Amino acid sequence: MSSKVTNTRKIIPLMCICMLLLCAQCLRAQDSTGSGEAKLDISFGEQDSIRQVTAKLTHADTAVTGIDIHFYAKKSFGLLPLEGDNITTDDNGEATVDFPADLPGDASGNVVVIAKVEDDENLGTVEVSKTINWGVPAKPEHMQTRALWTSGNNAPWPLAITVTSIVVVVWGIIFYMFYQLVRIKRAGKYSEI
Repeated sequence: MSSKVTNTRKIIPLMCICMLLLCAQCLRAQDSTGSGEAKLDISFGEQDSIRQVTAKLTHADTAVTGIDIHFYAKKSFGLLPLEGDNITTDDNGEATVDFPADLPGDASGNVVVIAKVEDDENLGTVEVSKTINWGVPAKPEHMQTRALWTSGNNAPWPLAITVTSIVVVVWGIIFYMFYQLVRIKRAGKYSEI
């Protein structure tokens, strides 16, 4: 009776592991077939002094029509939409949006533009990004006044003095404790003699 129980205890975990591996393999197969061949290309152009971003969506080398494409500019804390509504691909699989003339870029004026198909039931999520020098160059402001939001070199004097004194006091206490431990250890050696 005990051998049957022992065999059952060995078989059940083995069956559970096999089932988990099988489920994981099935999920991987579904993910790979969902968006495997879809391709999104992005290009830039000017038409009548208006800058435009164009995205072309293809699947198996065929243009895909009627799919919503979202256009974004990458900013410091997220993605800034370039248009109000979703842009749908036309008969050529292309969607075009006007690029804002007053969009700030980095110090050189570079902006990362992203075109994205989000959670389509046939294509999945497809994304492409490209950098273009169409942004307004940002001018970094260097503050010379002493304030909390400036760099460490311009911290307010009371804050700098307080933090420095706290650090000195804490390290002083630590060194004093080690000094006392050394004195106790030496006093213990001399009392044994």
